[in-house]
Amino acid sequence: MLERSRRRKDLELCLSGAEQGLWEWQINAETVKFNANWAIPLGYARGEMSPCVLTWQHIVHPDDWPTLFAARDAYFSGKSRLFDPEIRMRHKSDAFVWMQLHGKAVDVDEQQRPLRLMGTYMNIGRRKHAEIELRKRETQLATMIASLQDAVLVLDQAGRITMRHVPENSALSFLTPALLGQLYAAALPGAIAQLLDQAIADIRASRQSVQVECELAADDCRHYLHLTVNALAGSDQDPTGYLVVMQDITPRKMAEEEIRTLAFFDALTKLPNKRMLRDRLRLALGMSGRNGRCGAVLFVDLDNFRRLEQTHGHAVPDHILMEIARRLERCMQGSSVVACAGRDQFLVLLEDLSDTEIDAANTVSRVGEKIQTAINQAVVIADQEYRVTASIGAAMINGQSHSEDMLLQQVQLAKDSAKSAGGNTLKFFDPEMQASAQNYVALEQAIYKGLQREEFFLVYQPQLDSDGRIIGAEALVRWQHPEQGLLGPGHFIALAEETGLIVPLGLYVLKAACHQLCRWQLNAATAHLTVSVNVSSRQFEKPGFVDDVELLVQSSGINPRQLKFEITESLLLENTESIVGKMRRLREIGISLSLDDFGTGYASLAYLKNLPLDQLKIDQSFVRNAPQSSVDVAIIRSIMSLGKSLGIAVIAEGVETEAQWRFLIGEGCTLFQGFHFSRPCGVREFEAQL
Repeated sequence: MLERSRRRKDLELCLSGAEQGLWEWQINAETVKFNANWAIPLGYARGEMSPCVLTWQHIVHPDDWPTLFAARDAYFSGKSRLFDPEIRMRHKSDAFVWMQLHGKAVDVDEQQRPLRLMGTYMNIGRRKHAEIELRKRETQLATMIASLQDAVLVLDQAGRITMRHVPENSALSFLTPALLGQLYAAALPGAIAQLLDQAIADIRASRQSVQVECELAADDCRHYLHLTVNALAGSDQDPTGYLVVMQDITPRKMAEEEIRTLAFFDALTKLPNKRMLRDRLRLALGMSGRNGRCGAVLFVDLDNFRRLEQTHGHAVPDHILMEIARRLERCMQGSSVVACAGRDQFLVLLEDLSDTEIDAANTVSRVGEKIQTAINQAVVIADQEYRVTASIGAAMINGQSHSEDMLLQQVQLAKDSAKSAGGNTLKFFDPEMQASAQNYVALEQAIYKGLQREEFFLVYQPQLDSDGRIIGAEALVRWQHPEQGLLGPGHFIALAEETGLIVPLGLYVLKAACHQLCRWQLNAATAHLTVSVNVSSRQFEKPGFVDDVELLVQSSGINPRQLKFEITESLLLENTESIVGKMRRLREIGISLSLDDFGTGYASLAYLKNLPLDQLKIDQSFVRNAPQSSVDVAIIRSIMSLGKSLGIAVIAEGVETEAQWRFLIGEGCTLFQGFHFSRPCGVREFEAQL
């Protein structure tokens, strides 16, 4: 007993330096004893807490009693060699800290069952916290790796694969579990193994991560991989291994390829687009400048293709365009390129044709004829034939060609010239086309400025009845050009139509006409006059046109029944239902409608009777040769008869002689206009004739 007491005191003395608690558990007596230092690990001073069972019951976490009893039972049953549970005890701060008990039986009964346990306990909070943090990090890492869309390989220093992660549904089927334990050089595809060899060598030399891309053929498919290789740092300078992240970038590469295709190829015809052709053209110009060989660019524009789309939607035109594209490709030889320049437009690059421009031009003519022959052949769709023609412009490439922009501008001008010639023909660029185009642009800008500066004004040509009495006037626009002087409509109307400037110009004219009509309606001598205003197709088709007219009528204060709009037959060719709807709305406002240049267009008599018209205007081309021309006489009589049967008034324009006037009166015409009565004139001169 004395020896045991001495040893216990020695143990307590040792443990006091380590601030570890010593405990003794009498099993049968169910008592627990503690040494003087027992409470120090819990933040208490020596002797501050009573070393008794009640204290023990108070400080052990309620949830850890099952752990304590399980450890006891395992030790008592012989399943565990030590009694060493890890439990939480209440600290003086009222927080629970992790403690580990280490105990062993020091007395046993005859059946070797423990009678008395003795041991220590120590604060393991730091270790437990580290373990918890480690488990948390391991869980986070496992979760992160499991969620990765990239494959991961861990290599040891010798290059052996020690770990693999392959996401579900990965296309990298070669990364099987069988790789574990193998050297990457033998287990991985050769392309990847070679990249890893180089990457590891680079890492050893630079101590930096390496990123590389590779293309891999596997399972009859192409795979694109992005590899990131990092060294796993060891305690010394040499890496303990390598982390390899394999990202499958095949979808990205395929998307890049698709974007490139969309950027450089036409989606419908699969031909190179204008952007790609410009690159080729730049190279061709450079080559021509070096070797002196001539080439050419052709602009192929299908004629009247818009009308085909309007009548057949998109399916049939799309089929035709694809067929035309294939035919153009079959017409090419050598390094020639066919590209899509727009919906129904194509560009053809012909390179290395000849040393002389004359021979090259002859070759271009033959190719152009070949292209037109191919295009002119019928395209059969669902047993129905469709035929198209093309206007072709050509511009030569020679050593003096300046840039692709200028060449494309030249070939477009040549194409426009072919269009103006009626289509289905080929025209070569001529320098005069450039001058004409420059004049065109200058005139367009001048019209725009002229509208801003109010350089346009109206003149009025009298309209008379059969008694020679002036009953109205047609308003006609003139342009007082600051440099060229007075210009008639023949100098600018066509250009205004083409550029869309006819819309603001038409509104300008309409406002001026309403202003003059308002003045005439306020004067008893002129209050009976009507004013006719020409309205272009583009102006009429403009959304909101009728609303603009109604607002103008209201703001000007005119009687709309004395305002007449003259429209042409060409307006009735497209979207007839919409046009007729606008015509009816204008008549509801009170405006009269006259069909100008009647007989020269394509108006169908079948639907003419349904149009809300008030007047037919016989074109001057029929009046000019009457009554000598029997054909013109017959046409005039037919128009007069038609007007009578439909209840529509008829006016004849272009009356220049007494004979023409007498003839028209004899045919029943009651309204007239022309030089025989008066040329278009200013307001004062017009009023003087009343």
